[in-house]
Amino acid sequence: MTTNTLAHSIGFARYEKKDDASTEELIKACLNWRREFLSTKDGILRHIFLGNLKGEFADLILARDPGSFQKMAETHNDAPSSQKFMDLLKPETVRLTANQVLGTGIEIPEDFSCVEFGTFSPAQNVSFSEDALINISRQIEDEYLSKFEETRAHVIAKIDDSTYSEISFVLSLGTAKEICEGYLQNPTCQQLLCLFNPESVDLDFWYVLA
Repeated sequence: MTTNTLAHSIGFARYEKKDDASTEELIKACLNWRREFLSTKDGILRHIFLGNLKGEFADLILARDPGSFQKMAETHNDAPSSQKFMDLLKPETVRLTANQVLGTGIEIPEDFSCVEFGTFSPAQNVSFSEDALINISRQIEDEYLSKFEETRAHVIAKIDDSTYSEISFVLSLGTAKEICEGYLQNPTCQQLLCLFNPESVDLDFWYVLA
């Protein structure tokens, strides 16, 4: 896998394991998949294997650009290590999103143990533009997230024409939840919340397993 490059694409796949598969088996298969498949793909910068408090799992893949992520995805099913990994999952639970980072890309952080990943659709009764979304995101980083020493990185990304995502990398799960809860009281963060259709929000917190 490539290093020291800004990521402009982030793949996020969440899923559940089969009932007869152990978490230990899943971690081992995931590490093998990372070594034998992902590490050989040009433009794939980093892979993080995650879990949440609901017993679900996720892969977060940072790529140099959308094309690099797409090329990796196109060959994924043919790789033996991918097949062994997928055999441990409930296929009906797999949800994959390809997130194109808005703005200048993300410098991959090193010391984090939690990822907050949320998706949303713009509200129909507000004036919305991607430029406005980027500007509000930068304000949040400068005026709110910078106050938390455990914040490591934050991006806004586009999934499709009607769906966007917010992704934060934080040192700990507790602080990630504290930061998220603080959005409700912070005037700058409220500008972002006002752009969302609240019924469209899908948000969770994920901790690093491998």
